[in-house]
Amino acid sequence: MSKGKTGMKTKYFYSDYVNHMVRFYLTCPDKLEILGKRRSDIENWVAVQGVLRGLSDADRELVLAVYGKHHNLPRAVELYCQDSGADSGAVWPVLVRMANLIAKRRGLV
Repeated sequence: MSKGKTGMKTKYFYSDYVNHMVRFYLTCPDKLEILGKRRSDIENWVAVQGVLRGLSDADRELVLAVYGKHHNLPRAVELYCQDSGADSGAVWPVLVRMANLIAKRRGLV
């Protein structure tokens, strides 16, 4: 998400797709059975794995905790912040940076 001209948060065109990729990755983060998987599923999984492995431990733990909330992303961030005492102003930049890196790795931007 980013701040648009009006100051409101806006979504990138790839945000929902990247969220889908991350959630898919988290169903099987240790390994992916490739038999019967579409090529795009495999490429998505590899992209997410590469980006998550490149994050700092703290950022990776934050991402896993937020996505582990099993809610839409704004609600998951809200719940994470309530549980951890974190400021959403510090959480969103990590998620946006991660999404941008995944989108770049997949050639979406």
